[in-house]
Amino acid sequence: MNKKVYSLLLLASLLCGSSLQAQTKPSATRPLPLLELSADARTAALGGNHYGESDIAHIYANPTSRLYQDGLLSISAGGQFLGKVEGLEGSLGLYDVMAGVRLGNQAFFGGVRYLGGLKYYPVGNNEESSTKARSLTDYALDLGYALRFGTLSAYVTGSYISTDQGSAASAYAFGGGVFYRSSEEIAKTGIDFIVGAKFRNLGPSFQQRTGGPSIFPPASAGVGGEIGYGIEGEHHLSFGLGADYFFLPSDASSVLMHFGGEYLYHQLIAARLGYSYDTNGAKAFSVGLGVRYRQFALDGAYITPRVSGGKSAFQLTLGYSL
Repeated sequence: MNKKVYSLLLLASLLCGSSLQAQTKPSATRPLPLLELSADARTAALGGNHYGESDIAHIYANPTSRLYQDGLLSISAGGQFLGKVEGLEGSLGLYDVMAGVRLGNQAFFGGVRYLGGLKYYPVGNNEESSTKARSLTDYALDLGYALRFGTLSAYVTGSYISTDQGSAASAYAFGGGVFYRSSEEIAKTGIDFIVGAKFRNLGPSFQQRTGGPSIFPPASAGVGGEIGYGIEGEHHLSFGLGADYFFLPSDASSVLMHFGGEYLYHQLIAARLGYSYDTNGAKAFSVGLGVRYRQFALDGAYITPRVSGGKSAFQLTLGYSL
């Protein structure tokens, strides 16, 4: 495949992702949008703020939340539906499954993510298209560990990524974070809060295509939190914010800010609203709903287009705890 065609495919694959820059130049886009898109509907509905508590997809939001919840096992599955991309066949989607086990003050996690659904017909150097379609796909195998020290907690994660955006490649990424909570349980009455710091997707460089330049996963570091207020165990209001500084690849550095609020009624039904803004020009509003019934939980989110001419997204996450 020639370089011109490869660049067009890279841009098309990022059209629905959070990493597309406003100027839409290949040199200013971050690779592996799989690692940036939220795999948790509650997080997505809160403007992408992943510094608050996580109810379901812990490893993809805040793994330490599992340490403060009852039960031995939690599992989840979800999907974000990003729509069609002009010039390509199919519909882009992000899908994930996760399991977490809590053993005392420790928790262990495993998960799989898949970003794909788009197909194209390769064009050779003679500008002739192949009659056989090829898929654009990214996979990630994720592992995590979290440890609790009272109201202080920490976690680490590691990911193996297999990507095929016109040619196959592999990459590795690592993350970690620390959190402090005002108490070991969310207050049913009065104020509670959580604050934390993270680094995400730090890893060695790789080549997206054979003979291409060495590039890095979308590494970032950030801080954020969430503050809530409970009223007699019936109502709970919370507001969260966070900021991530993307420092690799260096030609696509930016600051991504998240804002979100939630109203929770009787620990059963939640309504959410959020906003995100990236200094590269991408921005989006989000809304969402959540339902809890015994061991089951269901979250949904709608995200407006992040860039002019982009696509809106709809996301669902289903969870079960035992």
